[in-house]
Amino acid sequence: MKHPCLEFITACACCATLGEFVKELAPDFPEVETRVYVAGEDTDYIPKYGAVSSSICVLNESEVLEDLSKSGIRKAFQTLAASAK
Repeated sequence: MKHPCLEFITACACCATLGEFVKELAPDFPEVETRVYVAGEDTDYIPKYGAVSSSICVLNESEVLEDLSKSGIRKAFQTLAASAK
């Protein structure tokens, strides 16, 4: 089975704190592969997701997290970690 993964693409300055929050939570969930991209600096996400104009959080390379908040991101990590067991 593939590891669960969470990818956060920061496309605006107001969401930079959420990108940092993802980085802070990642060590607490080592079973979840985590990547944080910054639009304009990173380009690795473009072949998979294309150019983005607003910040997004992608779960398992297929599902977009609708609730872009700290509680929503924390819940996503918990759900992904539970699926790894």
